[in-house]
Order: sequence, then C-alpha cells, then structure tokens
Amino acid sequence: MKSTKSAFTMVELIFVIVIIGILASVAIPKLSATRDDAKVSVLATAIKTVKSEIATSILATNKIPTTTDELKSISNTISDLPQFVVVSDKTINIIDTDNSSEICKVITIDDSNISNVKLVLTDGAGTSAICKGLKKIVSDNNIGFTIAGNIVNY
Repeated sequence: MKSTKSAFTMVELIFVIVIIGILASVAIPKLSATRDDAKVSVLATAIKTVKSEIATSILATNKIPTTTDELKSISNTISDLPQFVVVSDKTINIIDTDNSSEICKVITIDDSNISNVKLVLTDGAGTSAICKGLKKIVSDNNIGFTIAGNIVNY
C-alpha cells in the first residue's frame, strides 16, 4: 500500500499569504483612523468640560484667574491631560502631543469688558489629523460661553 501525505503546496501557501497581506493593507489604515477619531472625541469633550469649569469658577468666586497656577487649579482636566498647556493666565493651548505639539485649538478668557467676560475658542495652526478633526467638530458656535454678571449664556 502506498501512503500519501496530504499537505499544502508552496503555491497555495504563497496565495494565502498574499491574501492576508492585502487584507492587512486595507484594515490597518481603518484602525488608525478609528484611533484618531477616539482622540478627537476625548479632546472635544475635554474642551467643553474645561470651558464649563472655568465659567463655573468665575461665577462661583466672582473672580477671573490672574495667574497660570489659578487657572490650572480651576480645572482638573487642565492638570490631568497633557494636551492642555496653559500659556498665560488667560490662554490655554490644546495641542496634538503625537505630532510635534501642534496647536489645534486655543481657549482665551476675554475680560476686556468686565461686565461681559467671554471664553473664546479659536483654531490653532495645527494640520495633523487630530487638529483637523477638532476643527471639524469643535467650533466656538457650539461650545461658546458668555459670562455676564451672574448669568452664563449658552
């Protein structure tokens, strides 16, 4: 009796490896984009939280922060996330830490008119995927605050 061994031929193995390579080349960019979308979502939520914490603090204490330490102490989000960099007592940069610290957004406390204090959100110069995503979904129109006396207008 002849014994036959069944096995895959070299051509079949190469064919399977090529198919796996093609599938991987399609799937990896999709997974990378999903990761960036998650980062954008986290930062967009954090921006809204920071602006809310600053507005609440100003209303509760009736005092505008005058030092960077005061601004950092107002918000746990600012001190917990490395993407939030306090530049001055009135300015916070939101950066993309994955891409050379590109500035994506800037939150500014505008107290030029003390009876009408505003928290202004502007676009930074960053061009990374995270910055582009933030520019697309976060604007001052949907996260703007005006603080006037004891009233916060949304």
